[in-house]
This record gives sequence, C-alpha cells and structure tokens, in this order.
Amino acid sequence: MTIHLGTDSNIRLQSHTEELFARTGLLIFAWIIVSIPWLMNIDSVLEFLIIKLDPCEVECLNLYQPEKWSELRWLASAILGFATILPLMSQQFWSFAKPGLTNSEQKLFRITIISAPLIFLVTSYLTLFIALPNLFSLGHSIQSDYGFVAKYDVINLISFSTAIIWMEIIVVFATSVMIASGLSGNMDSSNANWWRIRVYGIVIMLTLLSFYERTTNGLLIGLSSVLLIELLSRPWTTKVPRYQVGMEEKFDSHGEIVTYLHVICGCKGQQESTLNCPHTIIENVCSQQNKQDDLLRILMFNQPDNILLYECENQQFVNTFQSLISSTKCKIITK
Repeated sequence: MTIHLGTDSNIRLQSHTEELFARTGLLIFAWIIVSIPWLMNIDSVLEFLIIKLDPCEVECLNLYQPEKWSELRWLASAILGFATILPLMSQQFWSFAKPGLTNSEQKLFRITIISAPLIFLVTSYLTLFIALPNLFSLGHSIQSDYGFVAKYDVINLISFSTAIIWMEIIVVFATSVMIASGLSGNMDSSNANWWRIRVYGIVIMLTLLSFYERTTNGLLIGLSSVLLIELLSRPWTTKVPRYQVGMEEKFDSHGEIVTYLHVICGCKGQQESTLNCPHTIIENVCSQQNKQDDLLRILMFNQPDNILLYECENQQFVNTFQSLISSTKCKIITK
C-alpha cells in the first residue's frame, strides 16, 4: 500500500530518484575522499592493531600470504572511511526520508541513526581492544600449556577481527531497527512478523554474501545473528497491541469479497461501542496526530477496502485523510 503524506504528495517519482542518486553520489565521493588519508596512514594503524592483538610475549607473528596484505590495506581503509562518514550518512538519510515518514516513523529513524552508530563504535572498541586480545591470549596460553610452538598469520588474525566487526555492524543496526520500532510504537505482537521478515531477511542475505565461499558457515552465522537479534528485541515483539483490530468481510454485488475496517472516533461524545461487528476504537483520531499515524499503520498492515468511521464530526479530517490514501483502493466513509 502506497500512502502520500502532505509533505510529499506533489513531488514526482523522478524527483525522488534524482535526489536519491545525488545523495548517494555525494556519500560515495565523500567515502573515497575520506578513505585516502586512512590509506596513506593505514600501515601505522594496522601495526597498532597487530600490537594490540598479538598474544605472544616473544615474536610469533608471520606474514604467510604477502599478496593479501595489499588487499587487507585497501579493505581496512575502506572500513575506516565508512566509519568516518557515518554522521554525514545519517544526515543524508534523514534529509531524504523525512518528508515521506509519519511522526512515529520519524521517531524510529532518529533513534536508529543516533543509537546504532554510537553502539557500533562502543562495541567495536570493546571487541578490538578488550575482548579479542583476551581471547587470543587465552588460546595462545592453551597451546603453550600443551607444548606447541605457536606461529600465527597476521592476515588471518586481522581478517578474523574484520569479520567480527562486520557482523557486529549487521547485528547492531538490525537490533537498533527492531528496538527503535518498538520504542516508537511502530511494532508490537500484531505486526512483529512483518518486521521479522524484512529485517531478518536482510541479515541472512548479508551474511550469506559475506561468507559466500563457505555457505554453511554463512548460514550458521546468519541464524545465530537472527537468534541474538530476536532475544534482544523480544520485549517489543511480544508487546500487547495498542488496538485490537478486527475487520468484517462481505460480498459485493459482483460476488467479490470486500473488507471493512470499522473505526470509532467518538469526538461527538459517544465512545461506547454499539456495533455488533469487529471494530477498532481510536478515541479522537480526528484531532490527534499520533493516533492518525496509528490508523495509517493499521491501514498499511491490514489493507482494508473501506474504512467506516463512526461518531466523528470532523469533516476536514475525513477529507485530508482521504487525500493521503488516494493512491490506494481504500475509501473512508463516515457513519
């Protein structure tokens, strides 16, 4: 279902496409420019990281794959450049998406673009400078206890760390989207599966593409990531819905099934339900923007053919709301 908001309704699709390409081009250009200083100093950065990750008291690191060192330098520079432009990326995403978002969706977007980069930076620091060094030291001590002479490949050491950071990016951003959806009121138990399909689908796709050489490993990592995201977002995916939505189905004169969403506004003063059919009570929906956002969300998920609005005398709201959903087959009828 496509809904045109008032700030977005008179803009042609081509204008959106041109703006998207322009902003994407700006981000790519900024990414390339910012990555150049990192590339010029990447040897010092990698040396600092290797010193932090080195688990040995004596020299035990070797470069067994010299041809991959150049590839690693470019990859590390690109990742650091990407992290550098995160504020610009958030600002560009916000400017592009804001006109087409409802108030609750804007809140969702703000929470995500602010919290996700901050959480990612914190977790990356803890991973690279605390968790992984301790993990490597533990593994090295176990090998030393068995009497082995340990020799480690620098490429594998950093590649493993890079893979961990990449998976943290995916998990942090996906978890932020799920939790922000719950905090902003966009997700509850009634539409949690809708969010799961989209968010978890992207997570699985990215992990499979990231570990395409070993599909089984990618699938296991993807499923583990999905399980972790589900556990972290569980309080919001099981939250009781704000509205109990029920729709009525009838046959029209052509024998086709038509769905009706019965909504009681109650601005006339009567909010008691006298209907004998499934209905939804959204008190004073005609005068409260957040409840109008709730009604839009209900329409997007349930996609009824007609909305029957009861106990509402605000004809201006009816006309405005009908213009928002004019591109759909849905019609709003006052009773």
